[in-house]
Amino acid sequence: MSDENQTPFIVLKPDRYLECGRCGITFAWTGWEQKETSGEPVLCPGCRHLLALTRRKRGVVKWYDRRKGFGFITAIDGSEVYFNRRSLGKVRSVRRGQLVAFHTETTEQGMQAAEVERLAKSGDSQSG
Repeated sequence: MSDENQTPFIVLKPDRYLECGRCGITFAWTGWEQKETSGEPVLCPGCRHLLALTRRKRGVVKWYDRRKGFGFITAIDGSEVYFNRRSLGKVRSVRRGQLVAFHTETTEQGMQAAEVERLAKSGDSQSG
């Protein structure tokens, strides 16, 4: 067989198994997905699909310091979004690992989350 008839090979990373930050199931992050995306996904493909059906952005609370009154959300796309206690509205506090919905707005300090709303009860969080 001549060299011109051979198909070139694409070298991919091995599949990895991750845990969904929302539903807690283990899912495969394939080598092809790793090649196509910039960051490790926080949510499984099912949760990403369901949450993409709404206009508000979704994410998981990375951390929140009640005393200082601010924290960060890891959005579905892997980006980190700053938020402060004024963004929480009626919600007094959030915990690491809780699924939240939010809008983003541009302020003098840059992009930040607004109208942050918990999507799961406190006992349903995947905090560790």
